[in-house]
Amino acid sequence: MMKIDIMSPSTRQNLVFILILVTVNLALFLPSMSGDFLWDDVLLITENPALHDPQFLSKFLTSPFGGSLGKDENSRRLERVSQFYRPLTSLSYWLDFSVWGKNPAAFHLTNICLHILNVSLLFYFLSLLGVGPFPSFFGALLFSFFPLHFENVAWISGRTDLLSFLFIAFSCLLLLRYLKTDRSHSLRLSGLFYFFSLLSKETALFLPAVFLMIFFSRNRRLKILVREMSPFLIAFAAWFGLRSLSLSSSGFLLSGRPFGDLFASIGYYVYRLVFPFNLPFTIDADRIFGRTEFLLLGGLAVVSGVVMLAAFRRNQKKWLTPALLLTGFLLSLLPSVLVIFSEATVSFLAWRFLYLPSVFFIGGMASLFRQGGKRPAVSILVLIGLLALYGMELYPKNRAFGSSEKEFWTGIKKYDRENILARFNIAQFSLSENEEKSLEIFNSILSRSDHFLYTRFKTRIHEELAAFYTFNGRPDEAKRYFDELLRTGPNMSQHFYVTYASYLALTDRPEEGRNIIDRLLSLFPENHLILLHAAKFYIILQDYDRALELLTRDFALFPTEEIKGLLEQVRRVKDKHPGPVI
Repeated sequence: MMKIDIMSPSTRQNLVFILILVTVNLALFLPSMSGDFLWDDVLLITENPALHDPQFLSKFLTSPFGGSLGKDENSRRLERVSQFYRPLTSLSYWLDFSVWGKNPAAFHLTNICLHILNVSLLFYFLSLLGVGPFPSFFGALLFSFFPLHFENVAWISGRTDLLSFLFIAFSCLLLLRYLKTDRSHSLRLSGLFYFFSLLSKETALFLPAVFLMIFFSRNRRLKILVREMSPFLIAFAAWFGLRSLSLSSSGFLLSGRPFGDLFASIGYYVYRLVFPFNLPFTIDADRIFGRTEFLLLGGLAVVSGVVMLAAFRRNQKKWLTPALLLTGFLLSLLPSVLVIFSEATVSFLAWRFLYLPSVFFIGGMASLFRQGGKRPAVSILVLIGLLALYGMELYPKNRAFGSSEKEFWTGIKKYDRENILARFNIAQFSLSENEEKSLEIFNSILSRSDHFLYTRFKTRIHEELAAFYTFNGRPDEAKRYFDELLRTGPNMSQHFYVTYASYLALTDRPEEGRNIIDRLLSLFPENHLILLHAAKFYIILQDYDRALELLTRDFALFPTEEIKGLLEQVRRVKDKHPGPVI
């Protein structure tokens, strides 16, 4: 076992660097700890009954990402259509929840700690590659301040990339150890951590291709090459088998996007890595697809990668580093870029997808910093300038995430720059206080009938407005949207049917509403959301016995504190017989 002399100058210097990195990252990201659960956090954590399931640990490896909202066959069938399988991320949420409950600050702190650990591992990794202590520290600082990382760290749901990166870093470090010592257990452990990275997020899918380049550069014979790659192939096969057990066999449903959008996406990501300034919170993919400049830039990046690989084959030692940087960047980006071809995806492009790819960009910058060692003053000035610019972009975004969900969305002033889902959320959370603003945003979405998500969001907007007017005592306005939804069907969600049933109950047509609710209960008898909304429907009718029956059944299946509290509330109301409670 290697002994570390903590009194040696190099060790003391590295410890100082690590302490600076920890301090800097805490200063940058602690503001997000005051924030609430936001957006996907609700689905994955606060309203995810799987986290409350006593049998979570026996099920999480064969469950879709986000857990299960129902235990009946129809609910499971719908959930298996999910195309995301990330059990270790779900496990991390469960661990946070088990220790801290629904305290968002703790979940935020976990993200911050994971990022700090990743930054430290990056510093260590660059040092092992021989980049040098100061260039390695330079690279780790840039990674800490990099503006595109706000979504990964400040948003709880960005944890998928943090965890995947953590296991990728350990896999790479163990591979380096194997290359230096030729100890097979290091290689097997590297394969194991690659497996863990896939269980966190599929970002690392093509990492073995980068490892293959490294083995190939060492002129391995085919037999040795197969042996060295086998741990990673076994890990991939195990991940694929578990994923197949958890998700639908219907496979990857295509969105119909043209192939050129792949190059435009790559081009846009390359552009933003170089110029990560004046960023919106989300990326409006509709403004990226088809843009000539991004198509050309993406095509140039891909062609450069092919040329670099060809040069690497001719002269492996000379071209290994640049070929690894460019090829690694493209391969790490590929799983996220391929998302644009998935029919199930709403947000095609996102900043969080660049957490791993940015390492290759920053690694290249660290190498340039090393080459500029003859003029350290210039290098330090460049570093200070970049950190100042990055910090001015990053810090305000972290502070924005340190808000309640409503404050976050309504606080976005330049909403016309955001993607369609973000604009929908802004309008949704503004509806109760600024109906005029919300209708303006909704109408701006509906005015773009050529948008590739137009039909989906037209339905969602009509559902949202129908629900708003229903529960705000404006049934005539609600009727307009219900009639439109019923006319255009059949793409309505479960949310539509439970809302429509409540609308019927509130407009003196309770039997029609009861028929809808009973039909949903027959289709989804053990679905958390259906049971909960059905109970609320019967509360409207002041049928407290039926509401208690449904809530009791729901609590038996998904014993959450929220359902327990609602049960107690309904029991008190039943005893006093007051008016309806919604």
